[in-house]
This record gives sequence, structure tokens and C-alpha cells, in this order.
Amino acid sequence: MFISFIIYTFFMSYTPGPNNLLALDGTLRLGIKGTLKFLIGIGLGFLTLSLLCLVFSEYMTLYFTSFIFIIKLVGFVYLLYLAYSVFKHNSSDANLSHTYRLRYGLYLQYMNPKTIVYVLTAIVTYVTTQDMTIFASVSYTVTIAFIGVSGAVAWAFLGLCFKKILLKYNTAYKICMSFCLVILAFMMLLE
Repeated sequence: MFISFIIYTFFMSYTPGPNNLLALDGTLRLGIKGTLKFLIGIGLGFLTLSLLCLVFSEYMTLYFTSFIFIIKLVGFVYLLYLAYSVFKHNSSDANLSHTYRLRYGLYLQYMNPKTIVYVLTAIVTYVTTQDMTIFASVSYTVTIAFIGVSGAVAWAFLGLCFKKILLKYNTAYKICMSFCLVILAFMMLLE
């Protein structure tokens, strides 16, 4: 069961999603240092969301459908806003760093249906259905958060690796990133 848990968490954390795309974009625009607070916010958001899901997993699964629908709507609007922000920003934007603050990384986790569904599924499938001690349950939950934020950090480093190419084709990059965020918004809403 543990190997299945690890494979699931890595797959969900490293596939493209709002966290990963915005981490890549932030690092591309501001570097690791400029995006560090945003990445910390993602980590704190993942951890607090995971712990809340652990505590309320039984109640959340009862109301999962209506809860997820509300999150999908809020996440849809938020992702469209992020797509617009990525598309409209200029390289000379002095206010770009406000987009990649700690609180926005934190907020993103609570409005990101992919993260919520991923965390809830992992906790319900691998933690609450098993006969575990509280320490083991919390350990699994912290592991979910750690692997989740490691995906965003990996994508941030991809932004550094491909910075020269992506900035050379900046307009195409902005269109592609915005388009990907819009597609993610619609995919999450319609799932």
C-alpha cells in the first residue's frame, strides 16, 4: 500500500497543474529568490490543507460532491484570473512580485480543485481507511504535503533551466501559459 501511495502522490504532484505552472512562471520572471515566498506559501497551503483534510476527512467525504463543486467554481474563476495576469504582464512590470507572494501560494491551495481532490483522495484512500496510529496518519499527511510542494519546486527549477529559451519566445510563452491555465480551469470545472 505504501508504494502505491508514493506513486500516486508523485504522479499527482509532478503533473502540470496551477501550482507547477505558476511556480515555473514565477521563477522564469523573478528567479528562485523572487518566487521563494510563493513556493513557501504553496508548501504551507499544502500542509495546512492536508492536515485539515485528515481531521475532517470523514465529514468531507459525506459532503464531498457539494464541497468540490463550490471549490471548482471558485478555482475556475481564480485560474481565469491567473491566466489573464500571466498573459497581460510585461517583462518590465515592477509590480510582478505581488503576484508571487506567500499568501497567494497559500490561497492557491484552498482554491485549487486539483490539490483538494488529490489530498482528499490520498487521505481517504491511504490514511483513514487503514488502521493507523495518529503518528502514522500525520506522517502520511506530511508526506503528501512534502511531495506536493516538491513538484512545484521541481517545476520552478525547470523555469530556470529553460529561462533563455522561454524569454526569447516570450509572447508565445505567455499565450501558451495562459492557454494552459484556461484549459486547466475548464477541465477542473467540467470533471
